[in-house]
Amino acid sequence: MNARTLGTRILAPLGIVGALLLSGCTFMAPTATLIKYDPADGVGADMGDVLLRNVQAVANEDGSLANIMFTVVNSGEATKLNYSVPTQDGTVQDWIPVPPGSTLVGEELPHLIIIEQPDAIVGGLLEVTFQVGDEDSQTLLTPVLDNQGRPFLDPFVP
Repeated sequence: MNARTLGTRILAPLGIVGALLLSGCTFMAPTATLIKYDPADGVGADMGDVLLRNVQAVANEDGSLANIMFTVVNSGEATKLNYSVPTQDGTVQDWIPVPPGSTLVGEELPHLIIIEQPDAIVGGLLEVTFQVGDEDSQTLLTPVLDNQGRPFLDPFVP
């Protein structure tokens, strides 16, 4: 009986130490929820009071037209969002109004950006440059998608 008790007294602490060593390996790993990423098909940018989220281009079947769509969150006063998009014939530059609050761009006027002959193919990246007021501009490498296998994009195909 003493041998059994002595063995238990030795093995129990070793088991506890072993369990702690094996489960403690995550203490050194970075916490995945602290890593900033865009949890969608598109990309995003922070431009002062204006936040751009899920910026993506949805192209038609032959890639001759692209609808630049995204969500704008404006926590400040109404402003203008300038944009510049390269095309096969040059560059399209314009602006859209951004009221306070959240706005979906790419659904209806005046928040509709349709680009003819975008300088990117479906599956590629389109350089879209945004600027709010006098702040520095930001160029985003925007994914160009089609609605193949993505029926939720059907309403946004130009």
